[in-house]
Amino acid sequence: MPRGRPRKALLSVDLIVDTAMRQIDAGEQLSMSRVARELGVHVSSLYNHVDDRDGLIELLRLRIAHEYPVPPLDGLSWQQTLRAIALTIHDAFAAHPRLIPYLAVTPVSSPEIVEIYARLAEIMLEAGHRATSASLAIRMIDSLALGTALVNSTDAVPWKHTTPGGRALLEASEHWEDELAQTAEAFTRGLDYIVSGLEAELAARATAPRG
Repeated sequence: MPRGRPRKALLSVDLIVDTAMRQIDAGEQLSMSRVARELGVHVSSLYNHVDDRDGLIELLRLRIAHEYPVPPLDGLSWQQTLRAIALTIHDAFAAHPRLIPYLAVTPVSSPEIVEIYARLAEIMLEAGHRATSASLAIRMIDSLALGTALVNSTDAVPWKHTTPGGRALLEASEHWEDELAQTAEAFTRGLDYIVSGLEAELAARATAPRG
């Protein structure tokens, strides 16, 4: 009996993304050839499903966005919205820290993800923030989440007693159980500082004389 055509395609976007994510999480460098080799296909076959390497990275970004969806934002204040988005981004990045170096150098292009940032900007503008402040807020929470995930993905470099202030920093670090706990609190405090700074800026703008 002739075999005929397979019932399903050998390749799909999901299969390619699954393979790339698995390789990155395992500590391998992302390359189209490595993905193709694991799937047992020619590299050219991948381009029937993904545009290029940057396109694959954006699909990986979209994958973690689906794994960690932003909660409903309707009815939230701008502070609650900023925190909800920042915490979601943080959780998504923390789950795949080895993906961070690729995301950090690849511009966001997925309309679905751009819409999340646009919604935050819209809510902040409605609350009276300047467009520049909204833009910086987005960059700040993104950088904070990226940096936190990157720190957690690398081996900690301990302070040295001989470093100026090193002994005091070593003693202070005993406040936390481990480096992960310290980094987690650093993220929380950093987010608090961002929100309080924006609140102060907004209050100052509201009381500034107009003319």
